[in-house]
Amino acid sequence: MKDLIKKYIDFLSSKNMSKHTIRAYQGDLSQFSEYCKKFFSEGSALGGKNEEIVLGEISKTMFRDFLQFLSEKGDSNRTLARKVVSIKGFFKFLAGENVIPFNPVIDIKIPRFEKHTATFLTEEEMEFVLSIPDSEDILGIRNKAILELLYSSGIRIGELAGIKLLNINLKKGLIKVLGKRSKTRIIPIGKYAQRAILDYLKVRTSLLKAKDEKMLFLSNNGKPLSADELRYIINKYLKIIEKSKRYSPHTIRHTFATHLLDHGADLRSVQELLGHSSLTSTEVYTHASIKKLKKVYEQAHPHGDKKK
Repeated sequence: MKDLIKKYIDFLSSKNMSKHTIRAYQGDLSQFSEYCKKFFSEGSALGGKNEEIVLGEISKTMFRDFLQFLSEKGDSNRTLARKVVSIKGFFKFLAGENVIPFNPVIDIKIPRFEKHTATFLTEEEMEFVLSIPDSEDILGIRNKAILELLYSSGIRIGELAGIKLLNINLKKGLIKVLGKRSKTRIIPIGKYAQRAILDYLKVRTSLLKAKDEKMLFLSNNGKPLSADELRYIINKYLKIIEKSKRYSPHTIRHTFATHLLDHGADLRSVQELLGHSSLTSTEVYTHASIKKLKKVYEQAHPHGDKKK
């Protein structure tokens, strides 16, 4: 099963699925495989060493037991839904490749889950975060550029990690990013981000170890910053203002979208900027704008609640 999971993961990679999603699917499949070996293999039943499970023997009941186990462990419906999708996709692939005669989990339904409200920073909080990096320190100047670029563009951390020098046009105020499913998009960036990037480029040479390094953001050892390293840097600043809410680097993406909508941007334009394939994904950000509109209505309309 391990080899077949690898074959399926290679198949997903060839379809330009995001690396984050592929890692999640691979983890789901490995977890399901280990669960089957532990509780359903002949070796486990006899109290001996766990043996590889026979794919043709995997049943709908086994999969339901797995989901019940996860539910009792405390996994959310959102997590369960992803695991159902990833495992159903795996068995659909195996059936299509004639590895198994039929898909045993084809009838399993995806659990429903409530959509989470996007967590975002207020404009004052965002301005404070942007003011934290030390403008007298090389890494502080770099980190300021990272934060300004994220807030100005709303790009994902993986997209930020993939930006090369040639992807930036400061004169036109544009950047090119490679998004999910290898789709590129051109995004405008504001003057604050342009200025912060320009300041960083002046000191970037101090970080360079190889003159031909093409990536924009470098670590103090001259190597390109990975997505994980970027998350660590951003989290360091967000934790300074974190209270009861759990902020993450994705919070800045939420903040970008929410502030655009607050200031009158239309949903379609925000969708394009975020690189969402579906408008439904963008609608999660309308909660704050609707709340603000309701407050304005209550205060301004003659029959609004605040007028009572």
